[in-house]
This record gives sequence, structure tokens and C-alpha cells, in this order.
Amino acid sequence: KQWYQRRVAITAGDMDEVRQQNMAYEYLCHLEEAKKWIETCIDADLGATIDIEEALRNGVSLAKLGNYFAPDVVPEKKIYDTDLSRFMKRGLHFKHTDNINYWMNAMASIGLPQIFFPTTPDLYDKKNMPKVIYCIHALSIWLNKLGKAPNMENLLGIAEFTEEEITEMRRALEDYGISIPAFNKIGGILEKEIGVDEAAKHAAVIAINELLLKEDPDVTLKALQNKKAYLNHIEVQNQAKYHDILFLAKLDKTETAQDEGKTSKDCDIYEFYLTHVEVQDIIDDINDIVRKEIAEAKFRTAISDINKCLANESASELIVALQVPASRLKHVNDKNSEIYLEFLVAAQNSREGNLNVEEIQEVLELAKKKKVPTATLR
Repeated sequence: KQWYQRRVAITAGDMDEVRQQNMAYEYLCHLEEAKKWIETCIDADLGATIDIEEALRNGVSLAKLGNYFAPDVVPEKKIYDTDLSRFMKRGLHFKHTDNINYWMNAMASIGLPQIFFPTTPDLYDKKNMPKVIYCIHALSIWLNKLGKAPNMENLLGIAEFTEEEITEMRRALEDYGISIPAFNKIGGILEKEIGVDEAAKHAAVIAINELLLKEDPDVTLKALQNKKAYLNHIEVQNQAKYHDILFLAKLDKTETAQDEGKTSKDCDIYEFYLTHVEVQDIIDDINDIVRKEIAEAKFRTAISDINKCLANESASELIVALQVPASRLKHVNDKNSEIYLEFLVAAQNSREGNLNVEEIQEVLELAKKKKVPTATLR
């Protein structure tokens, strides 16, 4: 009988807590995506992701963003408190709302649909910060389509946050008392608003299918990045995977049509070629797979590092390893480093091998109660 067999039944309350924590993590990813994108555009450091909502309230960074893509609408000299000296000394001033208005005027000048716009109180008074972040995401897609800004990186599953940061954000979202906007639907909404040139889109998708035959990932990537194809979330580092999977998917679709006796003269071209939806779905699936692979690799490394620290019997190294977000461990208290080392080494010796994450978490819970599991003492 192993010491770690005790398990706590998962209740509905536990499931709801996990769901809320996951929602908070996803929102933190959207915050970091927005933060990094703005930093790239205006060449500035906006500080920690967990603090970005507060940092945006004075509108200075957003007005600078407006100056970046619409300098005629937001001249730099009009931005109030551009060096943040007033804000750092005395906090928010009503004139900071001018910066927010400049940003909104800039967005209106490039035609971003009003449905994405937050209100001034949403930002200045923190009435609805998720709507502000949602707007920034929509703005990034809109500007990228116009060729005025870089693409916003997708960090879901890649960005790392501590358990404390995720819990803090979960509480903040609960305080808002509102539903988080559907960030994944922004692209579809914008397509409808843009008024897609269907003929150009069709030609771009046909070109993607035909260029796959060149078996060159670089050529495929350029075709996918064609703005007339209206494809979203193209990650350059995944270009080889895009090409390989798209090529196989097209080949499979063509062979299936041929096996059914269909010919290009008698049938719709999309009986043989991938449609826009199919191409986008493959891109999204590959992005998800790669993000999961990266997260899983980080997880395996984190657990391996913990086991190495146990072999070295270093309490200081162990506590650092236990607190790495990728380890997925909860309730780690840096004051308990010596107890963690003692208990985990005992558990490792009992197991006669490396501990997995469930075993490590179980020991952390037992160590919190300062009660040595009897099996580890045998």
C-alpha cells in the first residue's frame, strides 16, 4: 500500500473553482498579449502583467498608441502627463480622461467598429476593464489587416503566472460582476464589419491550395499571410507544421473526391480544395497543439528539476523549483522549505524513483499539516 493513495473526491464546488481559475488564467493571457503588443507598438515597458489594468487607467500609453497609428488625430504634444510625473506623484487627474478620448478618436478615425469601444468610466473608473482589453485585441486585428501594426501574439498555454496571481485575478473578475467577452470571436465579428471582398478571399484560398504543391513552407506561409485570405493567428514559428498538415489535408480531400468519381469539371472546386474554414481550423488546431506541447515540455522540465533538487538535498533550490508556475503545484509556502525537503526526500526514498506531480502535491499537503505519512518511514 503506497503512502499517496489517499485522494480527495472532486466536488461540484471544486469543479467550479477550477473553472474560475482557468477563466482567470485565460484572461491573464489576454492581458499579457495586449501588454506585449502595446509595448511593441510604442516601444515602452508597461510593467507587470498583473498591474496592467491599473497602468492603463491614465490613458497615457493608449494615447501614445493612438499617436502610433493615427498621429494626425493624436499629436504627441497633446498627450497629457506623457512622462507620468503627475500620475506618479498624485495619481489620476480628470485631465487623464483627455488621453482616453484621444485614443478613442484615433480608433474611430481608422474605422474600428463602435461595438468594440469601451466607455470612459470602463477604463478611468475600472468599471469594465475586460471590455477595454477586448477592445485592444480587436484594435490589434483591425490595424494588422490595415497593415498598420504587427500581429498580436497568442500566449494562451504559453504565458506563465503564479497561483497567487491567478487567484488574485479571479477575485478581481468576481468583483467586476460581469461576463468576460468572447475574445475568440473578435475575428469573425470584424470580418462581418469589414465587408469581406469574397472574390479576393476566394482567390487567396485557391492560391494557398495550389501553392501547397510547391512543398515549400516559406511559400505556404506567405500565402497564408496574404491579408486578402482573411486568416487569423498565423504563428511564423509553426510554418513547417502548417505546410505539412495543410498539404496532407488537401491531398486527402482530393483523393477522396477522386475515389468517389468526381471531376473538377463537374463539381465545385472545394470538393478538391480546402475551404477557408478548413484552412483556419487547421491553423487553430496546430497552434493549440504546439502551445500544449510547449506547456507540457515546461511541465516535465519543472518536475524533473524538483527531483534533481531532492537528489542534491538543497532546500533553497527546492523551494524555487516548487514555485515555478509550470510545475502546476499549489499551496507552496516558502517558509516550509526545510519541511518540504525532509518529506519529499522521504517520499522519494520510499518510492525508489522520481516523484510525479500528484505525489509531490500530496506531500506538500501533508507537510502543511506537519504530519509524516507512516509509509514514508518504513
